[in-house]
Amino acid sequence: MHRAISLRSRHSTDDSPLSPLSATTLSGRPPSPRKFLPILSPVHPPLARLIKSLNPLLSHHRSAASSTRTTAHLLSSWSAQTGDDAVSDVADKFGVLLAEMANLEESYSEGIDDVKMVLKTIQDVENSIRPAKTHQTKLRDQVNKASIKPEAGRKLEQLERELVRADAEVLVADAQLLNVTRERLRVAWRVQLDALQERCEKELVLVKYGREILRFLDGEIIVPGQNLRAYRGEAKTRDILGMVEDELRGWSPGWGNTEELCDDENVNGDVSVATAAAAAAASATASMVLARK
Repeated sequence: MHRAISLRSRHSTDDSPLSPLSATTLSGRPPSPRKFLPILSPVHPPLARLIKSLNPLLSHHRSAASSTRTTAHLLSSWSAQTGDDAVSDVADKFGVLLAEMANLEESYSEGIDDVKMVLKTIQDVENSIRPAKTHQTKLRDQVNKASIKPEAGRKLEQLERELVRADAEVLVADAQLLNVTRERLRVAWRVQLDALQERCEKELVLVKYGREILRFLDGEIIVPGQNLRAYRGEAKTRDILGMVEDELRGWSPGWGNTEELCDDENVNGDVSVATAAAAAAASATASMVLARK
């Protein structure tokens, strides 16, 4: 990870390390410091592709959960036929732990699905302001065409007034989209990180108790004709599974309290204030331009 601090690269190939960009866009042109960077793509919105890309990721984790659960059942069934009570018990208990790992994988996939739903709220805002942008573009084209006709006169003045109002509307819409994007993106990846943290910390619980169960399968060498010693660990391994269940049920995040980092109410309030300020600024700009005309 230390070799690549950004996934954006103008000349990236499959076999070359990623190199970060320095204040440039993917096209290589530096963005203007006084303008908002464009979020919408008129033909293929990147956000739509991002949301769609989560589908195979969801499928992967759900498939992994299903495969792990199948492995757990097969391990338990096979171990019962080995004729070794120790192998049968320990493998069966490991099967229980594997089944719980499958549940964690499935739960993590639900977190990814939640991320997808949150990103869709940004997409809804993008779609809602697209007609205003289309109308603005059409008006600008009409103004350009009318400006080269000497007889346009009154029609050109009317079109210019409409364009000023359209510019103000788009200015407010862009500010709203930027604010919603920042707030929703924060929520989306907090959901992702919370799901990841729960999965990792609970898997560590399974690892810890899995090692305890493994101790009941000793490394004694059996010679031909030797009888197996009576296995007496079944009750203890059952108790260990009880401790696993209790610890997972009482789980809470061990670190990284996200609520301390940023308060949702403050974020939502900042979004509202910023959007209202943008609306006021746009209205003032429109009034000034109209007054000049």
